[in-house]
Amino acid sequence: MAQQPQAEDMIRHHRFCADALSALLAFCCGLLASNASWAATAEIAFTSESSGGLYVLDAQTLSVKRKSLGLTTIEDLAYSPRNKTLALIGSKGNDGQRSLFLLKWPATKLLRIPYPKDGAPYHPQFDPEGRYLYAVNYGPEIFRYSLSGGEWTRLPVQGIPDLHVQAIAVSPSGRLAAMSPADFKGFLIAEVAPNRFRVLRTVLTDFDNCISPHWIDDGHIVFLGRKTAGYQSVWLLNVGTGQLNQLTQPPLGTRDFLSLSSNGSSVVFTASDTIMPAEWTLWRLDLSGKEPTRLIPGKQDSSFLFPVWIE
Repeated sequence: MAQQPQAEDMIRHHRFCADALSALLAFCCGLLASNASWAATAEIAFTSESSGGLYVLDAQTLSVKRKSLGLTTIEDLAYSPRNKTLALIGSKGNDGQRSLFLLKWPATKLLRIPYPKDGAPYHPQFDPEGRYLYAVNYGPEIFRYSLSGGEWTRLPVQGIPDLHVQAIAVSPSGRLAAMSPADFKGFLIAEVAPNRFRVLRTVLTDFDNCISPHWIDDGHIVFLGRKTAGYQSVWLLNVGTGQLNQLTQPPLGTRDFLSLSSNGSSVVFTASDTIMPAEWTLWRLDLSGKEPTRLIPGKQDSSFLFPVWIE
């Protein structure tokens, strides 16, 4: 008689585990179906170091097309799925004068955005709602451009003295931001307010270099980085607990360019699995735990840079 409660507890435990497993399988099947539908229409835009063109890779067929925009240089690509708009920095002619442009996808007509009078901000990033474009200028503030109003606003970053922000990424809720400081050692996690940013803490201070942060949700960041000198890897950080997972391993090493898909399931990045000579091309990693795959062959005399998901 004394063993009956234990047996009943064991039965309930097995039923709970079975129900949990069924729920997990159903979730994974739904995610796979969603990813399959998403992958059927997704594209990847990128640039080539040896030419000024914009290239578009079909994520399913892996065919590549060149998109002529009339620019001699193109860099700093960012895309807003909500607005179906690509932001980029480019130049015309040989004078090297760079400008910020918007491109309504998949058109080819560029809209030049005038820079503010007191700076030429770079590394543009859209906010999750597609209302603003954020950019930096190696200073203690963030530049914000209103896509509806057409004006720039400078937002101070509070909480860190003598700050020089190198990059910014805003979380899906719009409440948090990750910023790269001048030396790229770790990320500043900041609270986002309508008229300012306030740094809450610094993470990954033991890293030699961190760059290209992307929020999967408000608790997780995927990024490129390294703890010691050498090539970088793809990492996943739980911002709340500090748990850190290295998602790629040597000999695969990355450059500074990574993009996260809008459903948070996959990243595309510039990397090489050879060192001498390196062939910097596009790789894809599904965050469900699969191995990274090379998307297109690399070239020794050129590098494929600034990849961004187009969805």
